[in-house]
Amino acid sequence: MKLLKNSLAGIKLKHWTLLEAFAYFLKGAARELKFFPTFFDTFWVKVCARAFKKKWLKHDEKDACLDFNGAKLPDVSSDFEKLSALSTSIFEDVFLFYCFYQDNYDKSIVNLLDQYMVEGPYGYTDGAFDVSVKKGDIVIDAGAWIGDFEAYASSKGATVYAFEPVNEIFQWLCKTRDLNAAGQIHPIKKGLGSSECEMDISIGQSNSGSSSVLSEGHITEKVTITTLDKFVEENKLTRVDFIKSDIEGAERDMLRGATKVLQKFAPKLAICTYHLPDDPEVLEKIIVDANPNYKVVHLRHKLMAAVV
Repeated sequence: MKLLKNSLAGIKLKHWTLLEAFAYFLKGAARELKFFPTFFDTFWVKVCARAFKKKWLKHDEKDACLDFNGAKLPDVSSDFEKLSALSTSIFEDVFLFYCFYQDNYDKSIVNLLDQYMVEGPYGYTDGAFDVSVKKGDIVIDAGAWIGDFEAYASSKGATVYAFEPVNEIFQWLCKTRDLNAAGQIHPIKKGLGSSECEMDISIGQSNSGSSSVLSEGHITEKVTITTLDKFVEENKLTRVDFIKSDIEGAERDMLRGATKVLQKFAPKLAICTYHLPDDPEVLEKIIVDANPNYKVVHLRHKLMAAVV
């Protein structure tokens, strides 16, 4: 019953095609019955990727790009891992509300959709409690990947400092910068942590946006880490309005390196909390210890915080 409910919710709430919903149902049934689950999982991903390209891939005189109501990403059709990540999870986290719900993050809508989403949105509003990107905001993105959140935020008139330390992914991020409003996306080839250092990062799954400084992998890359406090000081930023973070369990280190920013600027926060079992408790404590005025709201896989 739950599988059927989720399949129907995909059509009604997430604007899936009938084929996408059917493929999702087959994937779930195959997993429950242990009947060629890998085959049906791959089938679902391929169906989603085809439908995704049909909906969002646009061609102009110069080149092709993915265009989400003006928020643009480079054409990743040649990289199936990136395309599958976008089509099965990242699109709904970043662009679903923007494209289909008039960018409305009211708690009633968020709470309804969150139960059917892979990770959940990066916004939440409840009266005066407003965690959403506004025109003119200075946004920090810890874990920018190819620039999906950057494309979204810049299309709203925000300026984004996008931190992505992995070289191959950083090149895609720069392509996203070039596709969108000039001067609003600033790629930074560094990671954010609790101290300045260099470290080896696992990039075995980086094509799907899951590079990690915590997991072991077959492929590693040495990357540079800085703190948000240091970056803000060096670049003489006079405010920070919004921080989005999805860095595979290193969110706590990013926050520990941003205590001055939390104290002085009290930016709105949208932070992933599903990587480590104690993320919800640990991340909230770091935030409130830095600035007791924060109010924190927990969704299934994300934390929203703001000073009201």
